[in-house]
Amino acid sequence: MTKVKISLEERRARLRECLLRIAPATHLSELDELVNAFEPADFPKKYLLLKEGDFSDNVYFICKGLLRNYYIKGNKEINHWITKEDMLLAAAYTLATGNKNFINYETLGDTYVLKIKYTTLESLYAKYHSLEYLGRRIVEVYYAAFMKMTFDILFLSAEERYSLFVKTHADLLNRVPLKYIASYLGIYPETLSRLRSKH
Repeated sequence: MTKVKISLEERRARLRECLLRIAPATHLSELDELVNAFEPADFPKKYLLLKEGDFSDNVYFICKGLLRNYYIKGNKEINHWITKEDMLLAAAYTLATGNKNFINYETLGDTYVLKIKYTTLESLYAKYHSLEYLGRRIVEVYYAAFMKMTFDILFLSAEERYSLFVKTHADLLNRVPLKYIASYLGIYPETLSRLRSKH
């Protein structure tokens, strides 16, 4: 099967569109300066983009592909986030604290991204107020998503979590191995199989 690559222009156009959805009032000339500072990178399936114990100051925008974010407890991998197209990815804990990253980020297929150094982002935030606002909005949007996911894991039943996943991430059901989805939902693979057979 031929791999379909994405041109730099298309990648940057997707990033620009995504950022404008987050902060529509961003000044376009300033946004273009930010978008043009991102560079392309390609990674094969099963590539560890970031490893536990690493320090990383890269921010990635996923143009095509998937990543699973997981940590290891004992000898078990716990998946806690799935990053797909038009999403941003960074070792947020490392960037915020300067401490080592404790999450592994692994590609689930050939993955095409744009990337930028966080220091470059910070310099652009300092230069332009509208980009600083955009940066704040990005943090707010992702923090809200993380809080909602935490609430769902703590307070929804396994069936409710699965139904919500189907409603909001139906596109992932045939793209992500079921064992990773089960781990992400905090349930056993057998429970996931039972829930799938009921729907």
